[in-house]
Amino acid sequence: MSDEISRLVGKRLDDIVSTRRYLHARPETGFEEAETSAYIASRLRAAGLEVHDGLGKTGIVATLKGGKPGRTLAIRADIDGLPVKELTGLDFASTNGRMHACGHDGHITMALTAAEILAANANQIAGNVSFIFQPAEEIVSGALAMIDDGAMEIANADIVIGTHLWNQMPMGYVGVNQATVFAAADLFKINVRGHGGHGAMPHLTVDPVVAAANIINACQTVVAREISPQAMGVVTFGSVHGGSAGNVIADEIEVHGTIRAYTPENYRIISDAMPRIVSNVASALRCEATYTRLSGSPAVINTPQVANWVTGLAMQTVGEDSVGEYEPISVGDDMAEFMNRVPGTYFILGASKNGTEGHHNAKFDFDEACLPIGTEIFVRAVLDIEGMP
Repeated sequence: MSDEISRLVGKRLDDIVSTRRYLHARPETGFEEAETSAYIASRLRAAGLEVHDGLGKTGIVATLKGGKPGRTLAIRADIDGLPVKELTGLDFASTNGRMHACGHDGHITMALTAAEILAANANQIAGNVSFIFQPAEEIVSGALAMIDDGAMEIANADIVIGTHLWNQMPMGYVGVNQATVFAAADLFKINVRGHGGHGAMPHLTVDPVVAAANIINACQTVVAREISPQAMGVVTFGSVHGGSAGNVIADEIEVHGTIRAYTPENYRIISDAMPRIVSNVASALRCEATYTRLSGSPAVINTPQVANWVTGLAMQTVGEDSVGEYEPISVGDDMAEFMNRVPGTYFILGASKNGTEGHHNAKFDFDEACLPIGTEIFVRAVLDIEGMP
């Protein structure tokens, strides 16, 4: 769609690509994004925004005041990479043992470019816009860390929006759901303690391996027997550690996993059931066990009123045929923490590129042609904040 806003974004195409590639080559993991944060803050200050950095250790809230009174829109982007050694073979690939394997380099690029475009046209803005650059999304800890440091008071937002690139969606398609976007997601660990000894004399031991195996099996009944067959729930065990030899019964086993659900109700059912099953199964097998929630976030659920508004903005950008709803996605994202405090919408931006892998893979890449689309939607949102019912 061609109009003045799309032309403003079009003038920045080379900058958009170079920004993304600069960031892609320099990924940093959660709460360690010092260089990334400094780069973002420097560009925002140069554009004339009021920058508050060091929030949640490496997070930023930058505010741009419009030329006319009105509401405040917040635009959030996550900034961390993953502890993955990149194998894409790209000219701008990371070489530091970490990788932007989930598109966060693109998220930064879109929000940062939108901020610079809007700063040059601040007199057209009715209200204010706050840009939230959040660390540690991959360990679902950065949003709360920023909020604890006063990010929401600084942003003073009435509405919050953001986007996530998605390789499982056609490039350029904009997905805007009326309700659930991403699942509630927790990471947990279970410690099972027994009494070790010789593998040939198990009657003299209390075997935590057998208890852990039974706990893993029993926990699967939460989804099978406590969640409706029409609903989504996940209990996954990703790692089991313990023991030192095949003929030695260990004293303790540590198990790590994740739970997922699309609704707050089903999340509560699963998160309440897990400690109960862990404790009772362990006790039945003469062991002791503890269930510890390591980190997590609520489900990302759009506000319908805001979702309808963003849908209209997206249609202005890519046309009606390239905007619609989609099946919720079972990954987690602590964008939910911001959206649980003010109305908001998280839209999904198709970024598929032929021959590349999905998210969190060492060969992940995305089609850079999606980046001007997300940038344009952000710019339109700020310039149309009065149009939000």
